[in-house]
Amino acid sequence: MVTTVTENSLFCPELEAFLEYVLLERGFSQNTSLSYSRDLKKFVLFLKERHKDVNFADLEDGQDYVATLRSRGLKVSSIARHVSSLRSFYQYLHSASITEKNPMTLLRTPRQVRPLPYSLSVEEVARLIESPDAALKIGIRDRAMWETMYGSGLRVSEVVNLEFGDVDHSYEWLLIRGKGSKERWVPLSEPSQNWLKKYLAEVRPLLLKKQTGVRNIFLNARGKSLTRQGVWHLLKQYAVALAPPIKISPHGLRHSCATHLLEGGADLRMVQEFLGHSDISTTQIYTHVDRTYLKEIHRTFHPRG
Repeated sequence: MVTTVTENSLFCPELEAFLEYVLLERGFSQNTSLSYSRDLKKFVLFLKERHKDVNFADLEDGQDYVATLRSRGLKVSSIARHVSSLRSFYQYLHSASITEKNPMTLLRTPRQVRPLPYSLSVEEVARLIESPDAALKIGIRDRAMWETMYGSGLRVSEVVNLEFGDVDHSYEWLLIRGKGSKERWVPLSEPSQNWLKKYLAEVRPLLLKKQTGVRNIFLNARGKSLTRQGVWHLLKQYAVALAPPIKISPHGLRHSCATHLLEGGADLRMVQEFLGHSDISTTQIYTHVDRTYLKEIHRTFHPRG
């Protein structure tokens, strides 16, 4: 009679010692201990099928195990959790002198595939930006805000923190205080200039009312600075009111700006400076969008596309 080893019937003294260690000495929760147990029992079973003991596992075993998890269709985040469990387990075994070395030190965590940023088409952006009713003072404010956010690729935190002194006297530039208190100058598009001037001259004084000491440019109906949540809510209202409605967030407008710049032939370094990215690898994600666009252009216009 052949006895089949399953995760439930599996007993591994080294694993039991590790689980006791994380509970009693490290003070981890019962849920964390159970998570370790589930992950590591799968690895112990994997080794048993190779007729190996945990004490004699090597880096190649770890790499093959990761490959097996991939073949089973596990998400990258789940595989990364398994790798973390293995590293912690073998770090414990090594520190407790159960193994001579930690074979999983060099076991690489699979890289998360960064999702492509969602962006609108140029036509969708135009429909959204032009949707506020310019006959209403709030409509003028919102038109000026959407033009500025999209035209200058601003984060929502950057637009709500804009102050009078951040606008160049010529209305051609904005001083942006971004992440980490880093400052950068960004150009204002011609539509942004026109609507911003109109809003500041005709609408903001009416919104301000008797409020004093408010330096922020974009105000709510009570004369106070708009919040990030307020801008997000406003944008969502405009987006769902369109026919057909669109799905977009404030950061989506920023994504759209970057994507359209690259589609128009802008240099990647220029876009990095424009968006205020400290690392160009953050900006490079937009090149994937650009490649998709180029592929569509090639398929449409190339005689053998």
